[in-house]
Amino acid sequence: MKRVVSIWLPSWPIFRLRRAEPTAVPSQQPFALIESGAHGLAIVAVNETAARLGIEAGTSLADARAAHPDLLSRPAEPEKDRIALLKLARWAGRYGPNRHIDGNDGLWIDVSGVAHLFGGEENLLNDMTQHLLSFGVAVQAGLADTLGAAHALARFGCPPDAAWSMAPVSETHAAIGFLPVEALRLDASRILLLKRLGLRHIGQLYDIPRDSLARRFRSSDVAAAVLVRLDQALGAMEEPRRPMLPPPVLSVARAFAEPLISSEALEAFTNELANELAAALAAKDLGVRVLRLTFYRADGTSGTIAAAMSTPCHDARHMMALLSEKFSSIDAGFGVDILRLDAVRAGKRGANQKGFGSPQGAAFRDPSELVDRLVNRLGRDAITVLRPNGSHIPERAEIRLPALDVLAAETSSRVASYTPPWPYPKRLLRPAFMLSRPEPIQVTAGVPDGPPASFIWRRVERRVARAEGPERIAPEWWRTLYLDEDQKRPRTRDYYRIEDQQGAMYWVFRHGLYEGEEGSERPSWFLHGLFA
Repeated sequence: MKRVVSIWLPSWPIFRLRRAEPTAVPSQQPFALIESGAHGLAIVAVNETAARLGIEAGTSLADARAAHPDLLSRPAEPEKDRIALLKLARWAGRYGPNRHIDGNDGLWIDVSGVAHLFGGEENLLNDMTQHLLSFGVAVQAGLADTLGAAHALARFGCPPDAAWSMAPVSETHAAIGFLPVEALRLDASRILLLKRLGLRHIGQLYDIPRDSLARRFRSSDVAAAVLVRLDQALGAMEEPRRPMLPPPVLSVARAFAEPLISSEALEAFTNELANELAAALAAKDLGVRVLRLTFYRADGTSGTIAAAMSTPCHDARHMMALLSEKFSSIDAGFGVDILRLDAVRAGKRGANQKGFGSPQGAAFRDPSELVDRLVNRLGRDAITVLRPNGSHIPERAEIRLPALDVLAAETSSRVASYTPPWPYPKRLLRPAFMLSRPEPIQVTAGVPDGPPASFIWRRVERRVARAEGPERIAPEWWRTLYLDEDQKRPRTRDYYRIEDQQGAMYWVFRHGLYEGEEGSERPSWFLHGLFA
């Protein structure tokens, strides 16, 4: 059964300003935040002194000043209020991974299956409201089967001496029936129309036939809006909710009565969570691809560390190997009272062979675990693999791709990855070290189109003892199809593998031919690689 908490922060802009600028909000004098509206300046939030004097949000500033000339005011900052509210929503992930802001002064949290971590729903609500009250923010919360009912209870159903109200499971009708129709989240015009029809409480709408209720309104749109909000609150219609982060595939959490401070304790409990998550993944034949550990501090802040994996994994040992390297970056602050480990992304864990035997009996291990550790330590783009690129020009014959992405594509049962063949036969020798850019050399040859007899590279002359070649590589025909007449055309290369008198081996090429279609431009020589 779905269970949703709605949190209302009635003085959120005032709290945010007081926290950012402690001296900005006076304590003994009425104070209001204002913004421009359709009818001039209007009040959006007031401090406690102004509230005791009866000044309310929505009142015109001119009317409020007429009654209370000593009222102080300041322009509201809605964008800063929203950013701070989003930060609070991130902190609220301690009570459930699916949550988001609700309007300009509230939050919603899906707490389905979470209450047992706090000893029940009442303890969860107590923990939630006490934490927020300790931060200095006024709060009212509601818990129900639907967001609409929880929203109504938070804003209209809390007793005067309590900070929360709860509707028992499957008792939404009785829990919100006595609440005013304003709790249905309707605009002012529809609320006014309902009251003119004598419908002042939500429960009065239950027994009226739908057709009869629709006929009482001026238009079908008005009737539809009322019925939609009523059905959403009662659970007869699903209300779309988009969490601030994509919901994890699986999640495990642990709450602590005494906040954890030492890194050893954090690592020990994270290891327990990793084993619990690994068992849950194995039971569903899944493996985690992206792992996220979130730690919620006692002072209302939170932090995360994450790890990515090239292949789906449900091995707790490997999860901890990736996370343990990042524990040194965790700042526990005043202590961590909740740990949550999420499988953000997961995939089917296939029966992949971890190694194979060579003819000599040696075993080659699957590189995925090594790649995972290197990527999480050095970064995704730092670990690459070479893949063919469909070109026979040496510097374009292969490309570097992130190893994490390549291994994921090659091992995923859902991705049909095609690897093109290498553009040159395996029998052709290629140097172990390729220069990022071929470097020019000065060559002396016995005959103009023959192999080098000696060459100068980096101001050092090297005499050639042996030479093999040439291996002729012509330009790619598709690069010459659409060249204009005045554009420089690619030239043919003749590659040689040469060895100098000291035993060093080089890969050089002559760029251009002495005769043929390439014109009268004199060929030039370049060094492209070195053999080990």
